[in-house]
Amino acid sequence: MTAFSPDRNTTSTPPTVGPAGTPPWTLRQLIDKLAARGDKPTLAFVRDDKMQFLGAAELARLSLQLAAGLLDAEVARGDPVLLIGENGFDWVIARLGLGAIGAIPAAVDPLASPAEVGEILAQTGARFAFVGAEQAAMFANPSLVNPPLVWMMGEMAPQGDAGILSMRSLLSVRRRPFPEIDPAAPAMMVFTSGTTGKPKRFLLDSRRIWANIEPLQAAKLVTAEDRVFLPLPLHHAYPLIVGLFTALEAGALVVFPDSVTGRAILQALHRSRATIMLGVPRLYTALLSALDGAVAARGRLFQALYRTLLAGCISLRRQTGWSPGRLIFRGLRARIGTDLRLLVSGGAKLDPQTAWTLAGLGWELRSGYGLAETASVFTGNTPDSERLGSEGRPLGQGQIRIAHPGEDGVGEVELRGPSIFERYLDNPEANADAFTADGWFRTGDLGYLDKDGFLYITGRSKELIVLGGGKKIFPEDVEQAYAASPFIAELAVLERSGALVALVVPKLAAIRNAGVEKPEDAVRVALIAASQHLPSYARIAGFALTRQPLPRTRLGKYRRFLLPGLYERALAHAEPPASGPLSAEDQALLAEPTAAALWSLMSERFKHVPLAPDSSLQLDLGLDSLGWMALTLEIESRLAVRLDDAAVNRILTVRDLLQEAVAAGRSEAAASEISALAGRWLNPRGPVLLAAGTAFHLANRLVMRLAFRLRVEGAEQLPTAGPCVICANHVSFLDPPALAAALPWRTLSRVNWSGDRLLLFSNPLRRFVCRAMCIFPVDQRSPAGVLASAVAVLRQNHMLVWFPEGWRSPTKSMLPFQPGIGRLLQVTGARVVPCYIAGTFESLPRGRTFPRLNRVTVAFGAPISPEALRGDSAPDDWQAVADALRKRIAELADSLGRKAA
Repeated sequence: MTAFSPDRNTTSTPPTVGPAGTPPWTLRQLIDKLAARGDKPTLAFVRDDKMQFLGAAELARLSLQLAAGLLDAEVARGDPVLLIGENGFDWVIARLGLGAIGAIPAAVDPLASPAEVGEILAQTGARFAFVGAEQAAMFANPSLVNPPLVWMMGEMAPQGDAGILSMRSLLSVRRRPFPEIDPAAPAMMVFTSGTTGKPKRFLLDSRRIWANIEPLQAAKLVTAEDRVFLPLPLHHAYPLIVGLFTALEAGALVVFPDSVTGRAILQALHRSRATIMLGVPRLYTALLSALDGAVAARGRLFQALYRTLLAGCISLRRQTGWSPGRLIFRGLRARIGTDLRLLVSGGAKLDPQTAWTLAGLGWELRSGYGLAETASVFTGNTPDSERLGSEGRPLGQGQIRIAHPGEDGVGEVELRGPSIFERYLDNPEANADAFTADGWFRTGDLGYLDKDGFLYITGRSKELIVLGGGKKIFPEDVEQAYAASPFIAELAVLERSGALVALVVPKLAAIRNAGVEKPEDAVRVALIAASQHLPSYARIAGFALTRQPLPRTRLGKYRRFLLPGLYERALAHAEPPASGPLSAEDQALLAEPTAAALWSLMSERFKHVPLAPDSSLQLDLGLDSLGWMALTLEIESRLAVRLDDAAVNRILTVRDLLQEAVAAGRSEAAASEISALAGRWLNPRGPVLLAAGTAFHLANRLVMRLAFRLRVEGAEQLPTAGPCVICANHVSFLDPPALAAALPWRTLSRVNWSGDRLLLFSNPLRRFVCRAMCIFPVDQRSPAGVLASAVAVLRQNHMLVWFPEGWRSPTKSMLPFQPGIGRLLQVTGARVVPCYIAGTFESLPRGRTFPRLNRVTVAFGAPISPEALRGDSAPDDWQAVADALRKRIAELADSLGRKAA
């Protein structure tokens, strides 16, 4: 790789920037403006709810002193200098100081690996570097070839420690002439984000940077009274130019948070009273999720009112431009920031639905389009030219054309203007692809222009997925549809063997709280349900689960070239486990005797699986509800530690398990919850409850038989005595009332049903109805508790209705049966009656609110013993029993189908 040479790569014939008479702009001019503002705060840093300020003149003074020190250290105009560290005062001082002498900062992601930094050093030939405290260690590596002279930002470094000095040691008060800065000379080196492969690098000069700042200034998006919140990393062109440089030019205060966690961002927004936030679409999606959670916590009535008001505000905003949400949702917006008025979105496409929701809530929203190659922003929605859902119109002197548009007007977006870079460094192939013969920049993005010149981006040509049948998929559109499920944290689609597949990060806590045993089942149902609203060619043919966050750039875009390898590893269950030395906190945890004994037990039990504190009990160790129940029983018997249901519900990882075990400590046998349950809910009903239950069942029977023309087959086979389980398929909320209406009166009187404690037992009226209809409470988040409750029912020689799929199928097809039914039959010896319910899916499928009045059929099969279902399988092979039962119910379905034909 050829190292960077200032002379060879300097732009020779830059385009004209700005209208005639516009003075040239450089960072030296910006520093002079800062010096003239005196003590006015210009930078702020929020940490632990406290704010640190740096005044404008002080920032200018430190930047010029650093510039003088750089010249003393023989850093010359045109020298490339690495700049790698987190946002903060020193980062900005270093950036301005380098600009003041005409050096060329090469800002690097602070999360870059040592190998990536080494490659950048080789490419740039940089002899100097500014680094943060977290990155200093990689430059002290003796194996580093041609290590640069390093100055540490932030923390003071010991003089001469492995060649690393404190940045403050550079500050010089000696006055000396600074070199002249040519606005056409390189002012920064930029590395592309690398979403589809190896990053490319190029140069931007001051005139190209100013071509973006100037129109933003003219639009008055930011003023000297604003406080601009900047959580994005400054090594990207978007936050650097649109955020930092534009805000400093306008005289605003720039606010940095201590970290980018949700709590730190909200704390910093409130503490700084920021008026403008610069973000990316993922940040605003998270912001709306936080607000949705706050609304949901207020109850269903408040949630319904909120949605109605929001829909009305969005409608008025669309039709009239008036924003009643500014007043109506003022209190809700204050949860994010009391003074926050303007949200700026860039870095990726902002979903129109998200944009309109933010606008409906009363925020001003400015989104735009651009790339690092265009010095960040190229188009934008401004106060005088706005169309939400679009990327706006070209700023300044920019021009757009759509190459080779199809019938829908969509084609590749090509740009021309004074902000566009000249060429990639040392990459002739990329340059040949980047520009047309007549000099237009080919963005690789697909989009169209409306009649008023507003740009709409539809996808990226290089990320377009072409399937085996020739169908073309824009991944972001499909991903958005599938990832809407509350059980999916992240989802990325890719092509595999001509089909569309997905790599999915599940939300384990949400899945566990829903009472679903296997993450695979929850994700499968979510994907099937979402696919009903997509064309057939956009439906996922397969998926793989991963516990690792999907690889993204710092601005939130998927690094898609990495996805195929990750998918294959996840599919083969060969993902590298969490490794590395234990943290100090984990070592302290394992020093506890209970945790140490439990770790030893886990290591013995899962000796063929790499065990780490972050190991997921579901994804990494493969524990379903029965495996989890066996483990908790073993913990209680061997360690005398009993984990109650509340503790079990909180456990997702091995670390969680260790912490809960330590907290539980040694305990004596707990009082039986099952006996209390049986005493209250399974005892005989009094005359009032009997009369109410009869009335409720009679009303249900009339509705099902008259409105849904209920037909019943095989009811005569139902046993009249002894414990029995009726197992049925489950596709609709209509299944329980249909099954209840199909049971003979003599049978109905001894049937018990389980109901979700949170859903059906939330108030006295619901509890009365449940007691009258023999419905007992269970906590779906505690499968072991559900199983124990079912055993208590059957040991009283009652009948029990059980849906072994666990939840409603999103299609007519039965889901896999859970092994819990096999365990239940083994423990109790109860017979099981297979049952198939037809027609309820057509009447009330998932996602439908009001039912259609279709015919419903309930068919019962002959009772079967657990031994007959188990066959030659091992006594503890509960899944084999569940599979055999599923086969019997499928035979009932086939029989009904033949009769209907």
